[in-house]
Amino acid sequence: MVDVVLTKRKIKPGKTRRLKEWMAEIRSREDEAVETYESEGMHSESAFIERTDEGDFLVYYMESEDARRAYEAFENSTHEIDREHKEVMEATLEDERSVGEYELLYHLAHPNRP
Repeated sequence: MVDVVLTKRKIKPGKTRRLKEWMAEIRSREDEAVETYESEGMHSESAFIERTDEGDFLVYYMESEDARRAYEAFENSTHEIDREHKEVMEATLEDERSVGEYELLYHLAHPNRP
């Protein structure tokens, strides 16, 4: 069974541009980012920005073998990209708590997806 996680975190006022720059850098360093997936047991992750009257939010989706293991591996990671990611998240997001609570109703994936 695959764990699926969706989180939503408030972006600090004026920090959306910095967050978007970092996400673009992650895309440009895809090989390095994907390398971290092995230790995390990660299958995929996606990040979105939601713009609201209350400000901007980072909405994050991930699929992993075990979400708890993925979080622990990320926290203990020695990969440079993970260290940088933690720094940018701390600088751009209001706090570590998700401001949304989501109940997974179902998750389907084609078993032979590329």
